[in-house]
Amino acid sequence: MAELEIERKFLLLPCRADKLLKLHKIPYQKARLEQYYVSTPASPYTRYRKKGDTYYQTIKSGEGMVREEKEFEVSGEEYETHRSQAVGRIITKDRYTFEYQGNTYEMDSFKDTLKGLCYLEIEFSDEKSAHAYQMPEIFEKLLVTEVTYDNAFNNAALSNSNIFPTPQLRRAYIDEDQGVYEITPFLATHQAIDTMIYLLTSEIKGYQTQLQNDPKDVEALHQFRIHMRKLRALLQEFEYFFDTKWLKKHKKVLAKLMEKTNEKRDNDVALIDINTFEKKLGSKNKKSFDALKNSLQEKEEKFEKKLIIFMGGEPLSSELMVLCQDSNAGEIYHESAQQPLILVAITVIRQRIQEIISKGEELREDSLKIAYHKLRIQFKRLRYLFELLAPIIPQEKLDNALNHLKKIQTILGEINDLQVQQKELKSFCKNCKNKKQKSLKVLQRKMKKKEKKRLGAFKKAFDTFKKEKSLYQKLLFL
Repeated sequence: MAELEIERKFLLLPCRADKLLKLHKIPYQKARLEQYYVSTPASPYTRYRKKGDTYYQTIKSGEGMVREEKEFEVSGEEYETHRSQAVGRIITKDRYTFEYQGNTYEMDSFKDTLKGLCYLEIEFSDEKSAHAYQMPEIFEKLLVTEVTYDNAFNNAALSNSNIFPTPQLRRAYIDEDQGVYEITPFLATHQAIDTMIYLLTSEIKGYQTQLQNDPKDVEALHQFRIHMRKLRALLQEFEYFFDTKWLKKHKKVLAKLMEKTNEKRDNDVALIDINTFEKKLGSKNKKSFDALKNSLQEKEEKFEKKLIIFMGGEPLSSELMVLCQDSNAGEIYHESAQQPLILVAITVIRQRIQEIISKGEELREDSLKIAYHKLRIQFKRLRYLFELLAPIIPQEKLDNALNHLKKIQTILGEINDLQVQQKELKSFCKNCKNKKQKSLKVLQRKMKKKEKKRLGAFKKAFDTFKKEKSLYQKLLFL
């Protein structure tokens, strides 16, 4: 016999249901549910569900808040038989059932390909009670929107779709003054990427102008390089959502443009610790050291002239303009880019962390220097990803994660800088007389000793990162 199901459904931000309920001392029952849908003569969407050791067949009809439901207990054999006929994906979720302020709640936390999706469902005895319902304060901070009447959020629709739905929220995302989107958790990924590209290219243009006026502005060059790397990292981290040919072309263009500032940056690095090392070598090596300093200064002037030409050149300005135009046109994105940003970000962060751990575990003190450099780039990409997603990450969690990453990045940066400095010194020594070479080899040994210490510091920092990986993976969960 069919029964009426009167239910309201709310979409929540990704959250730890058990943590929330324990915090408010609310008793609950937890069950792992597995379910799928098949098409039968009785219904185009007949559900089969496994709950513990019990199996059910359910047929629902109608839409919205009030629906008809027929449910039958079936055998495990029948469940497994129909499993091969499932339409779309198998859905797995944890269900938390609890009583609160006179109502019975079911909070669903989805797993696997739907990880990060959370619903809050409340069943009512009559429509009047359902319409009168007011959400308690403890759930309000998690609320995205009500999806009772949004069929895209039915479990049947979720099982039959290749992408996550994006709710049609009541408030507008468009900022009419600047024409950009407010980056919020359930903003479509392609709209979030549009905004990130717009904001990054705007910042880059600002530093471009500063460096044209003053090529000696080290901080402006540093920020220019960071924002260019963030722009490229954005394309890399969300690569699965772009047209392949378009992505390959622009990653290549950005890489070539970024190379134009490498020589000056490396020369700046070689000059950074010059005074410190000069003191360590003492006055007797002053002549040898002065020759090295003069060589670096001569290069610096040459690189500054190149920098002015590059910043005022057409290739850089053209690429920044094209990136904005193409992203706004929308034709460069796959359909999957319509998914909510927060659910996409959860997957991207997990993949990046796993890749870092895998690469980091392969490193040894005698590993090739390029291997440390590549891992440094991976950590940078993770940090840039967090910074790009800052609008949807709780501030305290973001600050904690960035502080940890900055420590590791600083250590790897020091290792890289020491390698750059040693390379520059070795190159300079080739054209020196024996006496100068002897003096400068003292400096080489000091650099090598410092590098070994930093390699030891990295190992400790990396071990801590591995232990705390869950903190990074749960950044987007409240």
